[in-house]
Amino acid sequence: FLVNVPLAVVVLVLGRRLVEDRAPAPPRLDVSGTVLVGLGSGLLVAPLIDTSLPAVWALAGIAVLVGFAVRQRHAASPLVERSLFTDRSFPAALVASTLFFASTTGTTLVVVLRQQLVLGADALSAGLTVLPWSVAMAAASWIAGTRLVPRYGARLMPAGLGALAAGTGAAALADRLDAPLLLLAALALSGFGQGLYAVPFFTTALADVGAQESGSAAGLLNAVQQLGGTFGIALLSATFLHAGAAWAFATAGVLVVLAGPVTATITRGSSGPSRRSTPRRWS
Repeated sequence: FLVNVPLAVVVLVLGRRLVEDRAPAPPRLDVSGTVLVGLGSGLLVAPLIDTSLPAVWALAGIAVLVGFAVRQRHAASPLVERSLFTDRSFPAALVASTLFFASTTGTTLVVVLRQQLVLGADALSAGLTVLPWSVAMAAASWIAGTRLVPRYGARLMPAGLGALAAGTGAAALADRLDAPLLLLAALALSGFGQGLYAVPFFTTALADVGAQESGSAAGLLNAVQQLGGTFGIALLSATFLHAGAAWAFATAGVLVVLAGPVTATITRGSSGPSRRSTPRRWS
């Protein structure tokens, strides 16, 4: 994991040379907000990664994140643009992203754990088991981006969720029946669903974001994607270790189903092109 440190340093150095900010007034770095959100997220996630840590760590993380939210309301240049939360679409996108990536990230880990711990496969063979998922996701992303999204837009997202839910259900059945070919087909279907959903999701989630909000919005979506993946790994791996792979796949399917009504909120609230050219401020 330490390989990320030098990469982050390079990005920070080169980032100063890139002119990407479309905002009329480039924001300043919110140092205190950055420290608070980093500390709060770390405390919240740590007990999920290391279960020997007491639950009070997570409670402390929640308290710090609440302090971060309060601090953002009064910051002159907030890390999170407050105007992003003046309607339901973007908050709904954050919730949907958390549920969606909790399901997909957790599921792929369970597949690998099942192959190694239950079937005794080596690391390479276990990793190759998720290849159908990756290939199908790449194909679906290309088809969605070049053909389907321009024609159907956000209406494509329910189809993606449906395919993903069907895939996780089929994976649970494949585990019960000990049917390896069915499992591979289920993983391909899941990956195809992920590709169909992800492309229009990010387009729709950022469609109504104004220029001043774009950096904050993209950063938030990326952050909750990582946080959702962490929760998914913790939840689905624990389910696998205590109840088996079939229950873990079924739990992943429940997360996808829960993402459905939240996704509907995004599609109802989106108006296509950005409707906010300047940021709104909370009083």
